[in-house]
Amino acid sequence: MSTDTTPRTAHAQHRTASTARLTPWHVLRSEWIKIWTLRSTLWTIGLTVAVLVLLAWAMAASAGIAPGQFEGGAGSASMIYLLLAPGQIFGSLVLVVLAALSITGEYGTGQVRSTFAAVPTRLPVLWAKGVVVALLTFATAAVGTALSLLLAGAIEPTMQPDWSDPEMLRIVVGTPLYIATVALLGFALGALMRNTAATIATVIGFVLVVESVLNLISWKPLEYVRPFLPSSAGARVATPEEFLDMTNQMATQAVDLSPWGGYAVLVGWVVVILGAGALRLRTRDV
Repeated sequence: MSTDTTPRTAHAQHRTASTARLTPWHVLRSEWIKIWTLRSTLWTIGLTVAVLVLLAWAMAASAGIAPGQFEGGAGSASMIYLLLAPGQIFGSLVLVVLAALSITGEYGTGQVRSTFAAVPTRLPVLWAKGVVVALLTFATAAVGTALSLLLAGAIEPTMQPDWSDPEMLRIVVGTPLYIATVALLGFALGALMRNTAATIATVIGFVLVVESVLNLISWKPLEYVRPFLPSSAGARVATPEEFLDMTNQMATQAVDLSPWGGYAVLVGWVVVILGAGALRLRTRDV
């Protein structure tokens, strides 16, 4: 009888002791330290900033060669959008790799078992990882965007932002916001799929291939689908009204979302997929 009860009592005491020391701050700090131990973190952050700056340099250099290709006045929101738009796509895809690795890497190495042994309720780990990814990707994209504007303004003075333009703040802040949210989409898919290659292939394939193809196909039912595609909808937060009208004319849409309405659609995708990942985390074994 004593042989049966002693291990369970010891196990229960261990669980109580391990959870009693843990607070959300401790879990968050643990995940913050953990992500900086990944060799890929510095590489992806450095690569993202380099990609944003190099693309901005290329756009500013081409503006000096052929200034007539840019519409709008000097420093207008439309001109700054054209400067930052290439970085929105490629920068977000690089950070998707970091976001996916932050959670799928632990499944690949088996470290996730140790993590969940320390935090048996599991969900605090998922939320902490999400907060860390959101902070890190937004800060990276914000630094890259700021350096891009400084470099482009130094090369081509007409590309210095005109902050009196009512859309300028939304374009400049919306760019890192969109990039970080696409990265969170990769994180949410990683929580659900638990496989790095599958997660990265799904996000990149959907954003670069599937959404582009669906936007080109002229079929009436797709007019109700296009406005709610995650990347296309989310990018509206960093797009001036002039280009949103142009996009609506090129690909007919049944619903004309506002810039922040489109961003809310992207956030909705992240919430739904992350919720599915949380449900799998609670109900399935690791």
